[in-house]
Amino acid sequence: MRVKELLALACFALLLPACTGLHYLRDGEVLYNGASVKFDKRGDVPGTKSLSKDIAKVIAPKPNSKLLGFARPKLCLYYLADTPKRKGFSYWLKYKIGEPPVLISKVYPSSTTALISNRLDNNGYFRSQVSYDMEVKKKTAKVRYTAVLHTPYMIDSVTYPLPTDSLRKNIVLAAGDRTFREGDLYNLYQLKAERERIDQALKNRGFFFFNPDYLVFYADTSVGNHKVNLRLDVKDDAPKEGLLQYRIGKVLINPNYSLAQDSLRLSYDTLLIEGKYYIRSDSAFKPKIIVRSVFLNPGDLYSRTKHNLSLRRLMGLGTFKFATIRFNDTMVRDTPILNSEVLLTPLFKKSIRAEVLAISKSTNFAGPGVNVNYRNRNLFGGSELFVLSCEAGFETQIAKKSPGQPSLGSFNLSADATLYLPKFLIPFAGSSAFTGVYVPKTKFSISGEQVYHVQYYTLNSATFAFGYYWRQTETIEHELDPLVINYVHTSRTTPLFDSLLEEEPYLQADFEEQFIVGLKYGYTFNNQVLQNRTNQYYFNGQMEFAGNAVSLVNRIFTGTKADAENPQKIFGTPYSQFSRFSIDARYFHTFHRKNKIATRIISGIGIPYGNSASLPYVKEFFIGGSNSIRAFRARSIGPGTYAPPNNSLSFHEQAGDIKIEMNAEYRFNLVSIIKGAVFVDAGNIWLLKADSNRVGGQFERDFYKEFAVGTGFGIRADASIFVVRLDLAWPIRKPWLDEGSRWVIDDINFGSSAWRKDNLVLNIAIGYPF
Repeated sequence: MRVKELLALACFALLLPACTGLHYLRDGEVLYNGASVKFDKRGDVPGTKSLSKDIAKVIAPKPNSKLLGFARPKLCLYYLADTPKRKGFSYWLKYKIGEPPVLISKVYPSSTTALISNRLDNNGYFRSQVSYDMEVKKKTAKVRYTAVLHTPYMIDSVTYPLPTDSLRKNIVLAAGDRTFREGDLYNLYQLKAERERIDQALKNRGFFFFNPDYLVFYADTSVGNHKVNLRLDVKDDAPKEGLLQYRIGKVLINPNYSLAQDSLRLSYDTLLIEGKYYIRSDSAFKPKIIVRSVFLNPGDLYSRTKHNLSLRRLMGLGTFKFATIRFNDTMVRDTPILNSEVLLTPLFKKSIRAEVLAISKSTNFAGPGVNVNYRNRNLFGGSELFVLSCEAGFETQIAKKSPGQPSLGSFNLSADATLYLPKFLIPFAGSSAFTGVYVPKTKFSISGEQVYHVQYYTLNSATFAFGYYWRQTETIEHELDPLVINYVHTSRTTPLFDSLLEEEPYLQADFEEQFIVGLKYGYTFNNQVLQNRTNQYYFNGQMEFAGNAVSLVNRIFTGTKADAENPQKIFGTPYSQFSRFSIDARYFHTFHRKNKIATRIISGIGIPYGNSASLPYVKEFFIGGSNSIRAFRARSIGPGTYAPPNNSLSFHEQAGDIKIEMNAEYRFNLVSIIKGAVFVDAGNIWLLKADSNRVGGQFERDFYKEFAVGTGFGIRADASIFVVRLDLAWPIRKPWLDEGSRWVIDDINFGSSAWRKDNLVLNIAIGYPF
């Protein structure tokens, strides 16, 4: 992009917020400024909120978009770009970002009145009148529509066809679950939904070729008094195959299908398993795993629910790229039959992926890294997923260090191996059959990590987990780990590190050798998977209990009670005992043009007892950073009003037993995939018990007075498949200051380099913060 174009773009950015675009119009051109609809009620008319929304859908065209209620920046860009060639910056600016003018000459209100009248009929307002007039002001014009509403028609009775054949008998059976009743307002959309509902019921009873368009509602308004009688029947011209009730015939399962097979005549060697034929063209899969995921059984009536259930189960195995079922209809002794072919295209069984990482943290640490990931999607032939991941990296502090402070650097090496089985595997009871929509998972995981801080210590940890994951519905999922074992061991410390621990003794427990043996349970509700909802919710709750079973066993066999002063040990190592609870609740409200309010509350508490005086470091709570309170460095707040001394371990994060965090941001569209946001974050962490080494860290009744608060704005490039986020934030409340001085709004001075250095935090991240 040339300097000239950059200067032009900068000028656009300054002028656009005040540009209405009207002075660009030629003589005689009038800009369309939108429309309004007024209801003239002349009868017993109920609320019209839903009616207004329905009518708004047919009012066209849409006027030019506005900013702040008067500016039309996209229209201005369209004119400012002049007449460009078919490529280049000006073309992109004019036709991709800009909007051509929507002139009143291109608006046809007479056509719109007919559409509004049709919508009124659809909602039961028969014989209503719709008119319009125009309000012209200099270079803009607005259309005002007026709809005269009379008392709407109500449903007096609903009748269904006589059960003279199998189809009509099933229609009558399905009628008992209809969603509207006598006395409801007539609504065409409800009648269409009723046809769809009956169609689904029929498809679950064998009517494979039936279509909702084969049903018709006849409306009779001659009953009078604004009432209507409805009669449902099957159209006379409905095709014959749509009226037949089909049964499942032969079921053939092809676990290694490719499109090339459609053009070849191949003979297959098959196995007969549970009445279904399985092609033995590939021995990579255990046939029973596949067969039992197909719920269409020979001799049964065809069921759309079982059809879809089979596809979801097969795809849920995680082994296949595509799954489809092809049907061929025929007649066998006057019985309609559907022969089915289950066609499965496998994914590559094995894959390996390597990533070179450039890590930059808001704690001023940065460095390179590498990650290698290996996947086997069918390890033992039963759609088991095995994942092996290895990562190595180096970090060093890049920010300016205090005088005499050593250069901090660390190496880390980690490996994780996880095996997922597509079933519930219960110890001593074998596997548990599951016939739901979603495939359950049994998980075995083992991992290890070594962190080598050059000037300080080497920390080693190993974790084993056994658990289950299952989805209850499309929006609810559960994760239960009955057994989680974590071992932490510090294998090397330096004299410098030992001296620092003496200055801050509360940190010693974080580096002691310890076992964590317990269980975890997580519950998640998320209706964000349901598209086009104005209000969306997310909730995740976690519970974790550690050391209780070990403590009970020790007490039974030794007769001694767990005591933090003289902790019991496993293989010579103390074990941790605690309970930990946390929630993450989010609410999203979408406005016009998909602008959105996003809010989040995070809360958690960890309670050490019995064998532990404090929570293990890996189970404590932290706050601050690019996905938390963005005006403060990661894990740099709290606990409470405590502020660590300047000579503390700068690589060691501030932690607590209790956490409360609240976030809110308004997300709005700017240009194309570029989005904007303004946000405010608040929260802190606290200790359950007073600590003389961290004065002010204990949780008190007036905890809300110790919230850290930050605000800022952000720019996001949202390309759907990925989001790059830049958030610039600054603190407006610092909890470590004296109580009367914690609000620092008056200190904000963007013109001061010293203030910017101490307060501005730029967060660069992938994805939204929540």
